Amino acid sequence: MKKLLYIYGVIILTLISGCSRNYPDKLYEKKPAYYSYIVGNVKSENVDEEYASEVYVTPASCQKVVTSLIALKALGPHYHYVTKLFVVPSKKNKKAINDIVIKFSGDPTLRDEDLLYLLKPLKNTKINGRIILDATTFQTPYYSPNIMIDDIGTDYASPVSSININKNFITLVFSPTKIGKDAVFRVNADYKVNSNVKTTIEKTSIKLSWDGEVINAVGNINIDESLLFLPISPKTIDLYSIKKVQTILNILGIKGKIEIINDKNNIPSNLKLINEIKSKPLKDIIKPALKISDNSVFDSLYLTVINFYNKNDVKKWNEGDAIVKALAKEYYSIDFSDGLFVDGSGLSRYNRIQPKKLFLLLKKGITMPEFVEALARPGEDKSTLKKRTVLPSTVFAKTGNISGVSCLCGYRMDPKPKAFVIMINSFAPPKEDVFVIMDNFVKKMK
Repeated sequence: MKKLLYIYGVIILTLISGCSRNYPDKLYEKKPAYYSYIVGNVKSENVDEEYASEVYVTPASCQKVVTSLIALKALGPHYHYVTKLFVVPSKKNKKAINDIVIKFSGDPTLRDEDLLYLLKPLKNTKINGRIILDATTFQTPYYSPNIMIDDIGTDYASPVSSININKNFITLVFSPTKIGKDAVFRVNADYKVNSNVKTTIEKTSIKLSWDGEVINAVGNINIDESLLFLPISPKTIDLYSIKKVQTILNILGIKGKIEIINDKNNIPSNLKLINEIKSKPLKDIIKPALKISDNSVFDSLYLTVINFYNKNDVKKWNEGDAIVKALAKEYYSIDFSDGLFVDGSGLSRYNRIQPKKLFLLLKKGITMPEFVEALARPGEDKSTLKKRTVLPSTVFAKTGNISGVSCLCGYRMDPKPKAFVIMINSFAPPKEDVFVIMDNFVKKMK
């Protein structure tokens, strides 16, 4: 208890007095918050500037820096997810097929078209037995128990499973018609949709929600809108997976009954491999995912790493905490023993890290071009830094934002390469105001 009081008592600061010349006081005159930062040359043991860098703060999506660097070492930059198609031949008739098994690997990049290619060898085939979806790679729940219930079902927190198809998002596409008339829509999965979306001259505002297994869409779409893509997480992941696979089977004329199996002991043993597909190498998965801060990719990656380390026998998300710490020690000689890593995305408020330790990890990470090149650049399209043009053009950085938390970490490459970590927690003003503080701080680095 004394330790917790120390941690939270020391770091809760009111920035009225202006503790750093880089932070404009007036923003916080009525808004208490706490912050920490650390800056230093990547090749030097000295630190240029630091403030409260040894406190424990919530990193938000800066957690993805840890996940990336651990995964690149533990799995290797050329690691591939592999999804495999097996058949179980009939013992009586060698030409007949009893069952087929699709062995899913937790690939967060798997798409409909990948499954179409995988199953193509069985086109126009009747399966006498079962079409088994092998979901045994991850034994963990579909959502980390550490995220807030309000995050579940949002467009940034999809369920994570052994079976990830189109990131486990159902996408509705809306387009306007005539003012006052119903908008036109389509859905990329076999779900019923009740739409009460009208075409108007007002700003587009559409809300999606579930009513049982029916999607309700309410709101309006502006007449000048072209196409509006809106994702929603499935309410039941198993049903979603079955619907997606069934659609592919229908296209290929494959007939049979689908069954999802989560217990390894219930998977047939006499399997014959007939096809497989590989994902892009890990370095090419991480690059776009880190730039846009894709939670589903990094939570899948977190489970993949801890499964790999623990020989496919992980049943709880929280088991990853000890594994991440062990791997950080093994590969980077950094002791994160007092931190907390309960997911790979940083979506959980329970994650804790010392800015100084993250700073040390960044200093090690600069030697890995696969990581540095995956960081976002100021103004870069399809990145979280697209609008952060106050930052110098020589910055490579990762953002982190959840309610009341905003972080920025990475590198500024001129005049000499520097690593930096800035973390602001428990603030009240709009996050855009906090962006100004952090971006000007980095801009003033010498």
